[in-house]
Amino acid sequence: MILLLTPNSLNPFHPRIKITKEILEKNGYKIFFHNLNSKTELNKINYFSLGFFNIVAFFKSISYILKYKKEVKVIYITDLQYLPISILAKIFNKKVIYETLDNNVELHFYNLSKKHQIIKNLKFLKSIFSFLEKLLVKNFCDEIIVNSKALNEYILPLKSNIIYYSSPFENKFIINYEQKEVIFLYLGLFSKDKGAEEILDFIKKYKIKGYIFGNIKEKELNEKIEDLKKENLIVYFPRLSPDELEKKLKDIFDKYRIIGVSLIKPVHFSYATQEANKDIDYMAMGIPIIGNYRIPTKEKIEKGCGVFFDKKEDIQKLIENKSFYKSLSLNAVDLYNKRYSQKIYKYKLIKIVKGLFR
Repeated sequence: MILLLTPNSLNPFHPRIKITKEILEKNGYKIFFHNLNSKTELNKINYFSLGFFNIVAFFKSISYILKYKKEVKVIYITDLQYLPISILAKIFNKKVIYETLDNNVELHFYNLSKKHQIIKNLKFLKSIFSFLEKLLVKNFCDEIIVNSKALNEYILPLKSNIIYYSSPFENKFIINYEQKEVIFLYLGLFSKDKGAEEILDFIKKYKIKGYIFGNIKEKELNEKIEDLKKENLIVYFPRLSPDELEKKLKDIFDKYRIIGVSLIKPVHFSYATQEANKDIDYMAMGIPIIGNYRIPTKEKIEKGCGVFFDKKEDIQKLIENKSFYKSLSLNAVDLYNKRYSQKIYKYKLIKIVKGLFR
């Protein structure tokens, strides 16, 4: 039995949790899932760790570990917030998997400093919490799963396993390369740090309709989107369930040739170096990428999976030349199959879990 503890959504399941669940259950492993986050006054206790660690979740986890004490052999922790729970797991003689999908020390410090200006001057906090993360990983975790080369180098290269994000849209759509009309597509949280303003300017410049699927928290972006809607240049959907999103994507696959847009800004180390799920989703669907020079996106474009956002001639060629579009589409699928496919994800995950159950 596996006890998986995560701050991510369980209703609907976060995409990464969903594929992990499906793979492990199909291979005979029983999993208990729990999100230990809560909206209570107790959460103020987390201020003692500046929110890097979820102290409330640490104490809540005791009851779950005790509840499944006899049945569970492996405790699977999926975020830095919950990493201290690995100490409890070892006290109860459990094996521990720690999965981290971002450099959460960098990410949380950046978000914290946006809320509290004084934090910007306390950069030593990053060193402290990075040290604590690595200390806990080294002493209390049996296996570490990361999803990028950068995280592998950061965490503990001798102990971590790279399992890249694998798209739920793999083998789901058939591209009609002869469709004349082109649209731009964006998947995921739509924010300024994710390049939202540049993407809206891009759509306006090329006068090509953009489909945006993802939540928007910044008021100014909503206003810009409303203006572009009046020009019939934007179709916007807030975050949808995986099944709803798949249906919407199928509709646009039937009508258009699709180009994915990825302009994440390297505003901190994590955004600068992490794999973007949207890039991998685009590749799984055979959608060429228009992207920037952020390291992982740049690498994919240089491998022939797309074009750079500032290369006007290449963009025009991608829009107008169906053969060029097709060649980039096939390159994207090929790279996806070699590096990110569900087959690879399954093989690596099962190998790790089997090792812990020996």
